[in-house]
Amino acid sequence: AFRAQNVESAKSRLSLCTEDIRDQIERMGNTSELCSQLGAVLGMLGDCCRAMGDADAAVAYFADSVEFLMKLPMDDLEIIHTLSVSLNKIGDLKYYGGDLQAARSYYVRSLNVRRDAVKRHSNVPSQVLDVAVSLAKVADVDRSIGNEDVAVDGFQEAIKRLESLTLKPEEAGLEQRRLSVLEFLNNQLSEKPPESTPKV
Repeated sequence: AFRAQNVESAKSRLSLCTEDIRDQIERMGNTSELCSQLGAVLGMLGDCCRAMGDADAAVAYFADSVEFLMKLPMDDLEIIHTLSVSLNKIGDLKYYGGDLQAARSYYVRSLNVRRDAVKRHSNVPSQVLDVAVSLAKVADVDRSIGNEDVAVDGFQEAIKRLESLTLKPEEAGLEQRRLSVLEFLNNQLSEKPPESTPKV
């Protein structure tokens, strides 16, 4: 329903889904699988609210998603990904709402989750890409609030990580994303920054 742009329908179905998972959690406790499902569904509800223009409700759902996912051990890449994306989405909403300090704090939290993941899963290229994207988001806000030197350091660290990332031929999708993020970062270093965070 969401993909078909029927956002109202998607929202009501996801709300039913949330109630169902919460009932199961009450019966079975905070199992990793149920919390992960609930975190993902709450994140999707946040996407629905954002698509409907309700930024406050979107932030509330993303924050609920983060709260549930933080209860879980950070050894599952799916959970790490969903958690860091929810943190970034709150950061994006704060950024577009003009609260740059709050945006930065959420981007930094997401970056820290992704840095920890890379330490534990150093052989997963998508994790390195995620760290570079987070570095770009933090650096972009740093530049917006006038911390130019810190911003440049962040952009440069992201570039180094991406330049040292070697991908296999079958990882063409990741390579395309790596080049796209690299292009964004190099543009940031050579030009005056645009007004928005990277859409990657």
